[in-house]
Amino acid sequence: MEITLDLRLPRDSTSVPAARRLLDASLGVLGVDEPIRGDIELMLTEACTNVIRHAQAGDDFTVRVSILDTRCVIRVIDSGRGIDSRTVATAEEPAALTAESGRGLQIMRALADDVRFRNFPDSGSLVALEKHLIYRQDSLGSRMSLPVWSLGEHPDGHRLRSMNEADDAELQEFATRLYAMARTGRTDELVPYIESGVPVNLSNEKGDTLLMLAAYHGHADTVRALLERGADPERANDRGQRPMAGAVFKKEPEVVRVLLEADADPWAGSPSAVETAKMFGHHDLLSLFEEAAESRASRS
Repeated sequence: MEITLDLRLPRDSTSVPAARRLLDASLGVLGVDEPIRGDIELMLTEACTNVIRHAQAGDDFTVRVSILDTRCVIRVIDSGRGIDSRTVATAEEPAALTAESGRGLQIMRALADDVRFRNFPDSGSLVALEKHLIYRQDSLGSRMSLPVWSLGEHPDGHRLRSMNEADDAELQEFATRLYAMARTGRTDELVPYIESGVPVNLSNEKGDTLLMLAAYHGHADTVRALLERGADPERANDRGQRPMAGAVFKKEPEVVRVLLEADADPWAGSPSAVETAKMFGHHDLLSLFEEAAESRASRS
């Protein structure tokens, strides 16, 4: 299941409840648990309120929501000053919590599973919030979502099994083949499944997406094809690693270039791609990151 909600809203206080109610209504139809819906309402309120507080007069802003099975990603994009990512770290200090913006940052961090901030000089900012969804039993969302997969021990090695323990060998084999296609760079086989409805950000039990698997194993053409079909270059696995860091670890410069072309952030993640390159002495990749930063600055 993949659902996208795209709202372009005026810089007006009435935009906040409008966005909140539209998203909550969508989550309600899908059958998302009430506590999760409440967290998402508050996260969205804080992000939108910040935009309205800092945007320039007459500006519009965008709320873009992607629901991918049990994952909800909210991106709030504005053309004003927005949240300055350089001040995010200071919000950890108790004194900063006395400021309204500091409290908003803390609320978003407390409720979201992942929070990312990006500022673009003279052209606005992005706040990305991620939340894991829990659906009520027998709800529309639970019926439409793909099963969550986990690796289980097997005499022949690791194999996929369904978290709900359903004995569906055919579905297990299908999921295993998809991950193998990404891992081995079989782009021509993988793409038709994506275009037929398989979520492009499908991930395994470790949180590794198809994009992460392709990037880590050095398949630039597969990475490019997935990005062209909406794969998220900033989606981290359960260890906080992003596809760029995986490509750097395996020293795959062509994959790194493709990800940079898609505006993947080499400073994001833990460890980030930059930190990984420094750790292993990949000076040629560090030069690529510096060139990308200069190119972005010149485009701003």
